[in-house]
Amino acid sequence: VATKPSVFEYNGAFQDERSPLTNDLWEGLFPKRKGFFQHPTIADHRSAFAVYHQLHCLNSIRQGYWGLYDMAVSRGQNNLTSDDDDLPHMLSPHHIRHCLELLRLALMCQPDLTVELKNETLGGVTGYGTEHQCKSWEDLSHWMAQWESFGL
Repeated sequence: VATKPSVFEYNGAFQDERSPLTNDLWEGLFPKRKGFFQHPTIADHRSAFAVYHQLHCLNSIRQGYWGLYDMAVSRGQNNLTSDDDDLPHMLSPHHIRHCLELLRLALMCQPDLTVELKNETLGGVTGYGTEHQCKSWEDLSHWMAQWESFGL
């Protein structure tokens, strides 16, 4: 898979909470078989690249957030309205839209091409029990500890 420079730009169409267009856009990120494939060399059993599973999970979080948000607004819990000012910043729709879009762009920028084998019992993948090639979180943490206060 080739790499190319890409500047992240916010695309609110992917984050509109109650839009059939938004759901269609998310569905359009997936190949026709939702990312499942079989290949004679890299996956002789039904499998999926991890990035498609991760995008599926992010979309599920998006749908879950908006479902719970709508439920809370409709019940008027804690005098909640659809106004962003009614919630702490971390929970506000504006902030959640930003977070979801940034994570979507990041997953698509650095897609995890780990092959996840289909769990026949579940009929899908779990994301667990598969070895990934990851950047060292410990190395990043050590680097940050050394440089985060530089020049401050």
